[in-house]
Amino acid sequence: MDEVATIFKRAKSTLKEAEFNFNHGFYNVSINRSYYAVFYGSKALLVKKGVESKKHSGNIKKFGLEYVIKDNFDEKTAKILSELEGDRTRADYDFEFDST
Repeated sequence: MDEVATIFKRAKSTLKEAEFNFNHGFYNVSINRSYYAVFYGSKALLVKKGVESKKHSGNIKKFGLEYVIKDNFDEKTAKILSELEGDRTRADYDFEFDST
């Protein structure tokens, strides 16, 4: 299996984890897994173009540049990645964050 397919496989698996946790009331974990599912999907698309990033913030910026600006990818859909990163950070580290 090539690298892009391997990363997409991880994205799909992580999305199933997000759904499972959501359905069982583990909302913070679901937010975390949702973010990573979208992150892995965007990473796979970048790898497909030969673009790599070592940091999450770099992945988000490069995805915006390569797909939103250069390929006219739907800006609203792409914004989900950035918003989910913030949600994931709050769900993981803000102990007063209430995801219910």
